Amino acid sequence: MEPDTGVGENTENKSTTGTLEIDGMTVFTETWEPEIPQPQATPLLMIHGLAGSTTTWTLVGGGLANALGSRVVALDLAGFGKTIADEHDATLETNKALIFGALDQLGPCVLVGTSMGGALAVQVGVARPSHVSALILVNPALPRPSGNREAISRTVKFALSLAPKFAEPVLERRAQLLGAQRWVDSALDVVMADPDSLPHDVRSRLIELAEARASDEGSFPAYVQAAGSLFKYLAGSMVDDIDFVRQPTLLIHGTQDRMVPVSWARSIISRRTDWTYREYEDCGHIPSLELPERLVGDIAEFLAGLH
Repeated sequence: MEPDTGVGENTENKSTTGTLEIDGMTVFTETWEPEIPQPQATPLLMIHGLAGSTTTWTLVGGGLANALGSRVVALDLAGFGKTIADEHDATLETNKALIFGALDQLGPCVLVGTSMGGALAVQVGVARPSHVSALILVNPALPRPSGNREAISRTVKFALSLAPKFAEPVLERRAQLLGAQRWVDSALDVVMADPDSLPHDVRSRLIELAEARASDEGSFPAYVQAAGSLFKYLAGSMVDDIDFVRQPTLLIHGTQDRMVPVSWARSIISRRTDWTYREYEDCGHIPSLELPERLVGDIAEFLAGLH
């Protein structure tokens, strides 16, 4: 029997919004409850990527909840979406502690992370193995394999985040010149293989969020802080952390990803042959918005196979 994915434009209407109080921060959450809860089902905690938010998961949250009979909780990381960092920074260390706090309140979870959220999921899984039953890495940020020069120009641009006095005003000026709608569309052109496939209501939600963040003076510093700390992690200890992962792990990667080339994912799988791997043809950097039904099905199948 095929799982009831529940994917569709009305999926986001089935969610409820709320907050978690963690380390003095009010962390915005979006939660999907299953229509038929399964006893002992492990919750899923969804972690978005750089410049993302809970909207990243809006087309898959309800489907995963129904397919697994599990609660699905997505959160906005510090400095992103509707979670204001306030006196906190927005580095990986801060957001790793934020996820620790969420796990303390939610209990053990399956971590589902995309892009920067995938790197965070690896960090948390290694640091708190008793709190993480499995890892789902969806086009995660990954270290560049030795000798691989794919996307080298993008890596160089990414490295500029290590110079916040330069990077912050450049980002702010570009956002002002483009405006929220063109800012979102320019990003979608980079991260999606086919931006026109995105449902209109999801695009509208992204634009509304971009408009709100444009008026937040902490928005651009948060992006640069997160990007800089991510760059250091990818160039440093992430290779070792990948080797230390002990949870069952599913790695999914789009072959048309221009941010993290698929060759980088293949390099990881050549080392972690115990991981389950799926490649999505004609998919870019965010399968949750590009191929939501397939993503729900693959995650459900992987987790069902663990029991």
